[in-house]
Amino acid sequence: MSDKDAIESRYPTRDADELCRLLIARVRDYAIFMLDPDGNVISWNEGAQSIKGYTADEIIGKNMSTFYTEPDRERRHFATLLKQAEEKGRVEDEGWRLRKDGTRFWADVVITALKDDTGKLRGFAKITRDLTEQRQAQHAISELSGRLLKLQDEQRRRLAVMLHDRTSPQLTGVLGGLHKLSRRVAFQDAESTRELDNLIAKTEAMAEVIQQISHMLHPPALEQGGFAEALRSYLEAVPAEGRTQVKADLPKKHLNVPKDAEIALFRLVQECLTHLLGTSGQRQVLVKLRGNGVLLLEITIHGEIPPHLTEDVHANRGDFGVGLAGMRERLRQLGGTFAISTDSKKAAIEASLPLSA
Repeated sequence: MSDKDAIESRYPTRDADELCRLLIARVRDYAIFMLDPDGNVISWNEGAQSIKGYTADEIIGKNMSTFYTEPDRERRHFATLLKQAEEKGRVEDEGWRLRKDGTRFWADVVITALKDDTGKLRGFAKITRDLTEQRQAQHAISELSGRLLKLQDEQRRRLAVMLHDRTSPQLTGVLGGLHKLSRRVAFQDAESTRELDNLIAKTEAMAEVIQQISHMLHPPALEQGGFAEALRSYLEAVPAEGRTQVKADLPKKHLNVPKDAEIALFRLVQECLTHLLGTSGQRQVLVKLRGNGVLLLEITIHGEIPPHLTEDVHANRGDFGVGLAGMRERLRQLGGTFAISTDSKKAAIEASLPLSA
């Protein structure tokens, strides 16, 4: 006797079907129910009653459109989902749904088409999860990340001003004194002259590093020449680390961009390149900017994409400042959008902001 025959002898198909039916009926964390081909409810489990608020007697026979918000009913979103499930076999969707008392909950929905051996549609199986708490938590984290980004930018601006204002006069004075002393000992003590020249060179290098750090914290070009010019200056100054090549496709004309938008997009480019330049590998980076009613920033990376970047994207966190969630939320707060897609050989980052924000 085969294993299958042995199992069927102990658990007849009828009994197994009944056990499965009882299992589905008792599940409380998921709304699991059946629909006829027209989308009318024909079964109802405890999870469906717990999540949606209807008893079986109240809902069986009614159409699934009952669970959808008015805008979704007007565009017949429920009918679109059923059609997609029938054509593709199954469909997933997330969105707001309505409980019996009229309150909304954020639902994760899977609809599976049920067909017989001849391919005739017999109905649909629908599984719904209530993800309202998870969505609220994610939004809270994103909003906090966006606020942290704004505070971070304000702190960077203050540090840049302090660094420049407090070090520049002192370094200028030191260099002036060293040059004056160098002229005094010139042609008198060759060794002292060489030492002074060495000190002058090191001091000038230190001044340049401090200036670069100050400009990275808050580029003065943002105040003087605008976003496109600031971005151009930054990309031209990006060091050629490893085998990463950075190219820019930026408009020559001045773009009237709100200050908060300038800083948000500049930080996105800065954090992205800093993240990439800190890793080995051969890649080409193209930073493209367009402005015509909407400011569109595109960062396209071809080549070796760091594995942890892919992981960070899917985990919605990473080395991009306070995370991709923060970037996305900061742009959302400014009325813009943010999207990123990546695989092992290409990454594409797109951010848009209305110029009238």
